[in-house]
Amino acid sequence: MTVNDIYNFLDEFAPFKNQMDGDNSRITTGDPNAEVKKILVCLDVTNAIVKEAAEKDCNLVIAHHPLLYRQANKVMSNDPLHALIRNNINLISIHTNLDVAPGGITDQMLVLLGLPESDKVIAPINSDGTGFGKITAFDNPVSAKELAEKCKSAFNCSVVRYVDAKKPVTVVGVGSGNCSDLVETAISLGCDAFICGDIKNDVMILAFNSGLTLIDAGHFHTEDIFCDDMVKRLKERFPGLDAEKAENSTDVCSYV
Repeated sequence: MTVNDIYNFLDEFAPFKNQMDGDNSRITTGDPNAEVKKILVCLDVTNAIVKEAAEKDCNLVIAHHPLLYRQANKVMSNDPLHALIRNNINLISIHTNLDVAPGGITDQMLVLLGLPESDKVIAPINSDGTGFGKITAFDNPVSAKELAEKCKSAFNCSVVRYVDAKKPVTVVGVGSGNCSDLVETAISLGCDAFICGDIKNDVMILAFNSGLTLIDAGHFHTEDIFCDDMVKRLKERFPGLDAEKAENSTDVCSYV
């Protein structure tokens, strides 16, 4: 099979046309007609990822975050893009089009948290009703601390920051990565709690004043779950395909 065959498969469940303006989800480097030997899946493309791909003879990397968000005016030797090209490794990025796709990262968050499936989208952006974030509900209310602990376990977080609204949580909004701009909408839609990553202090204060339990489970941790799901999808569709999650798809931050 070719790189383009893999791209077309991804396009079936997460159409690339649905990516947001300014995103760069596509075949970013390489030859669409190249035969795929082995696939490495990661969240972010780093030099460590490219080195691992080269050592494992993977000639296709599938990443969630694009390596190029804007036009590059130079490519230096310490740039992963330079390493990809030097090692003849193809790259496909599948970002916001997967974020909004049914069964995408937000829905994976619900599964890992043991929350019911939902078709209630917080911020629809496409004509088919797909968009960012989902709202669901617990059968039995939980406390803010219990929900934070669920997030820490589900997403394998080192730490979880949260605002405790001091009231039972039933209706929950979730959004992967940097979805803190959905907080006000989540409040207006009646959420008791909202879960995402990359929450700035002013948004924490907004939640505190609005009586919303707000949980920051980390950008990396709420999206690295993409990797195992992508490997599973690839192997189910292409039996015998050699694909694996990168060992170096790790959080670049350390915690004390």
